Amino acid sequence: MEHNRREINTRGLQSPSLGGGDADNSVLMRRAPDAEQQQPPQPQQPQQQHHHHPVEQQVERPIANSQMVSRPRLRRSGSDRVDIILPCAAGAATSEGAAMAIVAEPLSGSELTDTPAPQPNPLVRFCLRLGLSALLHPYEMAKILIQLGHEPITALPYQLPFVGWRPRFYLPGVQQYVMHIYQLDGFRGLYRGLGPRLVSGAFDYLLGDVILDAIHLTPYTRCVAKSRFGAQEFLWNLMCDTMRLASSVAITHPFYVVMVRQVAQFVGREAVYEGLWSSLKTLLDTDGLAGLYAGVVPLFLGEWAILAGTSVATHLCHRLVPMSFIQQQYNSVIIQMVISKLVYPLHVTAACMAATGAPLSACEPPRMPLYNHWVDCLADLQARGGHHRGGLLFWRTVPKIQMVRHLDTNVPPLGTK
Repeated sequence: MEHNRREINTRGLQSPSLGGGDADNSVLMRRAPDAEQQQPPQPQQPQQQHHHHPVEQQVERPIANSQMVSRPRLRRSGSDRVDIILPCAAGAATSEGAAMAIVAEPLSGSELTDTPAPQPNPLVRFCLRLGLSALLHPYEMAKILIQLGHEPITALPYQLPFVGWRPRFYLPGVQQYVMHIYQLDGFRGLYRGLGPRLVSGAFDYLLGDVILDAIHLTPYTRCVAKSRFGAQEFLWNLMCDTMRLASSVAITHPFYVVMVRQVAQFVGREAVYEGLWSSLKTLLDTDGLAGLYAGVVPLFLGEWAILAGTSVATHLCHRLVPMSFIQQQYNSVIIQMVISKLVYPLHVTAACMAATGAPLSACEPPRMPLYNHWVDCLADLQARGGHHRGGLLFWRTVPKIQMVRHLDTNVPPLGTK
């Protein structure tokens, strides 16, 4: 601006007051009459006639060595829009001949704040959940058979190369187990117990939230990803999740017992539990009402331990460790995987207790002892080294305690002949 002021004083130009504040008005200037007389005459160009907005004065861009560009001048015209008026360059063909206006609409409040990502349709999520359960059911069937202690394929010795470890006996992976089931029973045999599992998932999804709404237990929802819950809100959410888990286990456990027993029929080729409702009737006739909830205590304790441990550890990490929203999600998944590994023996106990006492060869001695209480079952599994059966689906090894018993008493370990 100082450079333009000196240029005006030197060349005899006049600059009217075209605005105040920070506006640089040196762009629009008028030549004084004495300055126009000193300059040589220029050929006149025919002026265009404008009916509505005639141009009274000629607008020129001052010639300066520094090629300074002035900032645009903002004019607030109401609360709905912002008018940005830019000076017109020399020779630009505009209808007004003096200035060009750009209208910018203001951003709404939802565009300025972080909006949550759109959630998928609940019905679509429900269908995808059931479809994924049906697709992966052969692997779930093989896992239940492993939890019951059925190992039809012989373990093979294997020694890691370049390591001086003694050879270990490795059991077949879950994929080889599934292929063994397919060779014996065909494609239909891979889906033993699929009906009770799908019905269990449907009841869990449809009735779990209905019960919470009926007793007016609604958990706190987090509106902003960076907000942190206090101790009272955390305890309230944990109580709501516990009630949700208890209602889910109470509704779906009879179907879980039927699924385990239908899968156990693969060992002895029985046909005692066929169909869903006929299996429930047979279970009631043989074991009574208590048979519908066989093994419910270790299953509920295992699920609640995962829920409570994951909630407490995640809450402490959110309060003490600064993390982004994505890091919090990954942290919760890792914590849940670790706690699931720690409480996995309770799930093995639940599967064994759901099958014990059934008139099946896989649930009777010598394949499985008869347990009176789930604590006895858990202690026996730990003594045999089978409390982690099915925890790993690949690179499964024969437990060391069975190898020691084999060396001491010449009893063949599990999965060997």
